[in-house]
Amino acid sequence: MGPSTHDRQRVAVSVAFLAFGVVSGSWVPRLPAFKDHLHLTDGQIGFALLICAVGAIVGAGTARVALSRGSRVWVRTFTVVLCVALIPAGLATSFAVLVVAFLVLGACSGFIDVLENAQAAELERVAGRPMLNGFHGFWSLGAVVGSIAAGAAAFLGVPPLEHFVIVSLLVAALSAPLLRTLPNTRGGAEPVHEATTRRLMTRSAVLVGALGFSAIIVEGGGSDWNALYLREYGHASQGLAAVGFAAFSVAMMAVRFRADRLTARTSATTVARLGACLSAVGFGVAIVWPVVPGAMFGFVLVGAGVAVIVPLAFSAGANLGRSGTALSFIASAAYAGSIAGPGLIGNVADHLGLRAALGVPLAASVIVAMLAANLRTGQSARPT
Repeated sequence: MGPSTHDRQRVAVSVAFLAFGVVSGSWVPRLPAFKDHLHLTDGQIGFALLICAVGAIVGAGTARVALSRGSRVWVRTFTVVLCVALIPAGLATSFAVLVVAFLVLGACSGFIDVLENAQAAELERVAGRPMLNGFHGFWSLGAVVGSIAAGAAAFLGVPPLEHFVIVSLLVAALSAPLLRTLPNTRGGAEPVHEATTRRLMTRSAVLVGALGFSAIIVEGGGSDWNALYLREYGHASQGLAAVGFAAFSVAMMAVRFRADRLTARTSATTVARLGACLSAVGFGVAIVWPVVPGAMFGFVLVGAGVAVIVPLAFSAGANLGRSGTALSFIASAAYAGSIAGPGLIGNVADHLGLRAALGVPLAASVIVAMLAANLRTGQSARPT
């Protein structure tokens, strides 16, 4: 007897997350190369990341329309498009061109992110048990692979353009045949309680969206600024700085592959609150001990803590209504955090230094812990 339809779909969604992760892990560690080559300030890097997040919000909003028509063909197509979208960043010869490239890359990322999470949430509902963190674990695995390759490219002096072309060709070619069995998800879950009114769902979506907004500031503080922090305060080389991002991603991956079991035994609220507290401790360690060993250990703690939060927020959103509107809203709110985060961190870094700027994601970790109780809103729609 061969694998069931559910098993084949689970493999396909895992591959989609993996490919997405490889692309994401490929460009973030090359930020120091962009900064050196284009002579950018921390504030300009923050602005470029902000524009990337603006594109992601646009993509996430558009995904709701695509989701209503079936997600399979869109995910298959945009996995390839996302790979190709890496290349313009490698071609950038000025700050303005880099900003436009990041806008396109962000739009593709936001679009495919919502669709893949909707597919993963559907498989979670069918299975009747937590699965979202596991799928995000494959994204993290891809980010690890991508960041290791990026670190090797930086160490060998390979320019971003050549590096991105190779990544694009390999990821697109290897993933395309495995995405044929993706579920053709068209929305989220129907509310199962008659008392679940539109007003209650709206309030729940806003609160979970606020959690997602804060969580992305935490995640972005640990990932986007990781390599630059190690470079500036630990005096690490580009290659060693990229290893810091890889360590952050490995921590996220390891936790995500185990977090579904912990969530099933406790609750989404408990797991998210523990993760937020661990992230806050990690930023504290990096701030107090900014040399390479201390900062890297701190970022590993951040990665382990923040790993669980966004998947749990997306899972809650996918179960707040069948149209996919709540999921799209929460994804957009999360990407709005990607706008606020780089802007806040970049501006604080320009005035007080990047070390002081890490206080921004540390504060966001505390906010996540305070909002974690709202993740209960998404659990009622799961099968029991």
